[in-house]
Amino acid sequence: MRQLSAKPARGMTLIELMVGLSISAVLALAAMPFLGDYIANSRLREAGHALYSETLFAQSEAQKRNVRVRLQLQGSTVRTLDMSAGGAGVLLREFGFAAPVVAAANVDFDFGSNGRPVAAVDLGANLAITGQSCSADRRCPGLRVDAGGAVRLCSDHLNACD
Repeated sequence: MRQLSAKPARGMTLIELMVGLSISAVLALAAMPFLGDYIANSRLREAGHALYSETLFAQSEAQKRNVRVRLQLQGSTVRTLDMSAGGAGVLLREFGFAAPVVAAANVDFDFGSNGRPVAAVDLGANLAITGQSCSADRRCPGLRVDAGGAVRLCSDHLNACD
């Protein structure tokens, strides 16, 4: 009669498992500093796109209502106001950036009924992270509106947003 051979054992030994976990832990620790920059850049990029869309909303509301509309940035809050009644204006929409993203300076963009800036000058706003400076690793976006009303979002206001 033929003898049946034993099947080879499957799986990993405890030592192989511990070596694999150790290598994974070292790699995770090496990636930690870059993960922080990635998260900060993602928040800045998201806030930049939100500000861009809110600027387009303010322009379209000015044209649709045939009145002056103000886009107001104060810290981490963005407000769109109908300025036809005068005074502080009537709030149309408001939102806040996810912490810790803020506007580098408080600014107001006023759009006339034609969708162009009322002052007929180029307007700009930059975003930043509270307590941290912008750099090659931390790319802070900037929003620009030219006197003709064209809106653009720059991925890094330090280098490419003149």
